[in-house]
Amino acid sequence: MSARPLLTSVPPAGERKPPPFGDKHRFLFETEHWKVFLYRNQKYLGRSVVYLKTRAIDDPLELTDAEREELWTVVLPKLAGAINAAFQPDRINYAHLANRLHHVHWHVVPRYTQQYSYEFAGHSFVDKRRGKIFRTSRFRVPKRVRKKIYKRLKQYLDEPPTSP
Repeated sequence: MSARPLLTSVPPAGERKPPPFGDKHRFLFETEHWKVFLYRNQKYLGRSVVYLKTRAIDDPLELTDAEREELWTVVLPKLAGAINAAFQPDRINYAHLANRLHHVHWHVVPRYTQQYSYEFAGHSFVDKRRGKIFRTSRFRVPKRVRKKIYKRLKQYLDEPPTSP
């Protein structure tokens, strides 16, 4: 059996379109440049994906000023605010890995370091890697639980901002 190569040949960015993330994940919101989805695998309660929807690029250093500004001042604060309000994680990890999918996107991963197990909608979410990098494993929560996670996040994403 031959080993798969770690890196595959990828067409130049100008010849590719942004990937269609929506098939496996639940759409949360979008802006001019970005789309945000609730990640299908909810091993980490509230885990989401943010990806550049307007063009295909490999390196986040290729983002335009407008794309960067929108990501850091609108998209990530809005998503983090909703995750914090909905699930009260102890921290949030932001990861741009692009190992399999050669496209600018971030995994937004809530971490629960103070509690070993977090209960939501009758399901236990256990972070066995507290204090270590998150891992994706084949972990599925029941569809009814994913639906409740989605509804909870949407509740906080759709609320009008409160004035200080």
